Amino acid sequence: MSSNRRWAFIEGKEQFYIVVGLSISLILLVTMVVFLTISVIERENTLMQYEAERGFSSSTYLLLQQEHSRALAAMAESNVMGIGVYTNTGRLMLGLGSVPNILPLNKINPDVRTGSANQFGRGVATYNKETGMIEYIRYSRLTIQIETGDFMLEEDGLIPSPVLFPDVIYIVFDGQQYHQKVLWAKFFAVVASLAIFTFHLMVYSVYRNNREYRSRLVRQERLVNLGEAARTLAHEIKNPLSAITIQMALLRKQLPKQNVGDLAVIDQEVQRLIQLTNKVSEFLRNPLGTPEEIELISFIESLLPTFSTEVRLIAKNVRPAIVWFDMDRARSVFENLLKNAVESCSDRDPQVEVEITLDKKRIYHIFIRDRGDGIPEEISDKIFDPFFTTKIHGSGIGLAICRQFVRARGGNIKLYPREGGGTIVEVVLPQDRKAEVFHEDSHR
Repeated sequence: MSSNRRWAFIEGKEQFYIVVGLSISLILLVTMVVFLTISVIERENTLMQYEAERGFSSSTYLLLQQEHSRALAAMAESNVMGIGVYTNTGRLMLGLGSVPNILPLNKINPDVRTGSANQFGRGVATYNKETGMIEYIRYSRLTIQIETGDFMLEEDGLIPSPVLFPDVIYIVFDGQQYHQKVLWAKFFAVVASLAIFTFHLMVYSVYRNNREYRSRLVRQERLVNLGEAARTLAHEIKNPLSAITIQMALLRKQLPKQNVGDLAVIDQEVQRLIQLTNKVSEFLRNPLGTPEEIELISFIESLLPTFSTEVRLIAKNVRPAIVWFDMDRARSVFENLLKNAVESCSDRDPQVEVEITLDKKRIYHIFIRDRGDGIPEEISDKIFDPFFTTKIHGSGIGLAICRQFVRARGGNIKLYPREGGGTIVEVVLPQDRKAEVFHEDSHR
């Protein structure tokens, strides 16, 4: 099986597989980051428990033996801030360092207060967010000789005594280092997750841009081929059209007057072909022409009387609106766009209006709005393609020529649906005489 056939099932579904692959990769990497963060936090919790147990072992026995100086040295070595021995009601019996007089046993971690078998064999270390300290709490069977006040411990923790009850051993550690490590782990998780998400977004964006670039490249190659074919075709059509025109003129002179009218249909179609070839030639030749100073408002006002439908012109605070454009090309652009707006519907008034504005970047925006039938969404991407048209008698070359002329002057033409029905055509033209020539991949 060839490699082309092996991957044939992907053809036409590349975007779906790319999105699914990136999504799975994103989920796996974020899950890995979360797992790593949880592992780091659990490791710090284990170290915190270990340090607490070590501090308990090194300091508590010395305190209970009333060896305060040695207990203080052991506390400093183990980073212990305070040790306290409390009764089962939370009253301090013996303490050293910073410990409260009353221990709120009702707030102690429930795991410590349960009656499990390991209750007296280990303690639980927790981080207190309010105080920023690590609190280690442990229950221990201590025998208290009421008569002498001496504390006596045995290996099993139980010896005969007048009073036997569980006491609470409370140890406080500085939790700043633990808290910083946990915060750094969480910060790393957030930053890593955002970085992974951004990376995947960039990969998808690069894929989309590459896809659009390839599509645009194919489109441009097709247009180049179409242009070459159109140039050859226009040249080949002009010769027989010239011959037909000459023969038509001879026939008009030779035929009786009553038969000259029969030539009108042929003459009309010949003229239509001549106009089409002229438009094709106009599209293919240099679109920039000879730019000259044009006052937009008066220029568009001069075009309006040529249309049977009334066109409303709106131009506030922009007079004079000066642009640099080839006069013939400007007339071709705005006559074509206004004609499309006027003919956007046949059964009602299209309510065509033209508005001219100037933005802060010294760029004119000429909006041509109508209330016509609008542009179907399925052909919106093809509306500027040469020779694409929905009109019976249209050539489909008009909008392509308009955009080519406008782009040659550093502008652009955009079409989008109008809210409430109809179409908006936006012509963007720079005010500056020397404007950057528009490129299709530029962002304006």
